[in-house]
Amino acid sequence: MKNLHSVLWLAGALLVAGGASAQSVSVETGPSLPPALRKQVPSPSPSGEALRVHALQKLKIRFEQADTNGSGGLTSEEARVANMGFVVTHFDEIDTAKRGSVSFEELTAFMRQRRR
Repeated sequence: MKNLHSVLWLAGALLVAGGASAQSVSVETGPSLPPALRKQVPSPSPSGEALRVHALQKLKIRFEQADTNGSGGLTSEEARVANMGFVVTHFDEIDTAKRGSVSFEELTAFMRQRRR
């Protein structure tokens, strides 16, 4: 705690003095400040195309986790167990080939079709 007070005092002194190095000292994010006390700068939220790509990546991960037998497709039971309600609700519409399972490509094609 004494070290933190010293760092804060030094930073304040530099800011008051108006020295050139005062511009580069950051009390909130400086390297001398313990990580737990540093102010976290939030990363910008994705938007537009970046948001769509991010959402698809997350969906792909959920899809692969739900595919418990590693077949590359989801059965309606796998989707239900994984709480993928959208897939469960629209399973018969997504499974156009009537194979009893849906691939990630079939799911994304169905989502694109619904978006139009």
